[in-house]
Amino acid sequence: MKIVVVGSSNIDMVAQVNHIPAPGETVGNANFIQSFGGKGANQAVAAARLGGSVTFVTALGNDMYADILKKHFTKEGINTNYIIDDSHHPTGTALIYVANSGENCIAVAPGANYSLLPESITQFSEIIEEADIVVMQAEIPYETIKKTALFAKQKGKKVLFNPAPACLIDEELITAIDILVVNELEASFISGIEYTGNNLDDIAQTLLRSGARNIVITLGSQGVYMMNERETIQLPSFKMKAIDTVAAGDTFCGALAVACSQKEINRKALGFANAAAAIAVTRLGAQSSIPTLVEVNAFIQTIK
Repeated sequence: MKIVVVGSSNIDMVAQVNHIPAPGETVGNANFIQSFGGKGANQAVAAARLGGSVTFVTALGNDMYADILKKHFTKEGINTNYIIDDSHHPTGTALIYVANSGENCIAVAPGANYSLLPESITQFSEIIEEADIVVMQAEIPYETIKKTALFAKQKGKKVLFNPAPACLIDEELITAIDILVVNELEASFISGIEYTGNNLDDIAQTLLRSGARNIVITLGSQGVYMMNERETIQLPSFKMKAIDTVAAGDTFCGALAVACSQKEINRKALGFANAAAAIAVTRLGAQSSIPTLVEVNAFIQTIK
């Protein structure tokens, strides 16, 4: 299961608060945690912990965090040979509020992540040629995502794209996507159809007609929905006490990449990703919340 993740790395500055501050409001008595994040890094760590052989392509900045992150990724068993060093910008940073309810809001300063430019693909094209699946998100420049996806498609590789933060996807890119993973708000934005709570079929059909081959819509506490030309699957969520939803979606994507790297997407693959994300919401932090393969398999056994 050779997985190449191309995406962002951040240092997360997390304040756990009683409630998310309103505009102009100061909320005291917060607990502060500094941790590793970035959607690309989260998905790379998730895929590695869940059994994938992962190479991570990212850009790190001109600060102490670059070496710290490289050592961290190496400890997770991730190939770091294709990480790009940016001497002109700091490593990406995310400022996160997490309420006691599990809700969160996030502001991201991309820093070095935006130096992962389209011409960078020449530095990591060889590893894509060896991959089973290429995984990307939208915290790096759009043109880099597009060029990487088109190159992967040309080489006959699967592409999993998680357009978060939400971005419009042009026709050329969407036809290169094997698995499009979105939440309901992202699905609504990209399809141009308002989500009403009962029109997932219409939204997914629109995205399928655009060219993506498998549409996966994560629904938080309502589970996950998938549509392709063969079938439609909807799975409920696992009933968990959510502490922190940060990185739950990234855990889902990393798990799904592992499950689908050498197989077609199916109910079992979706269930595996759903279980991994369910465990993640019971833990605080981004990468600190991501479970291992042993933990996910044990969890699945308890619910059979």
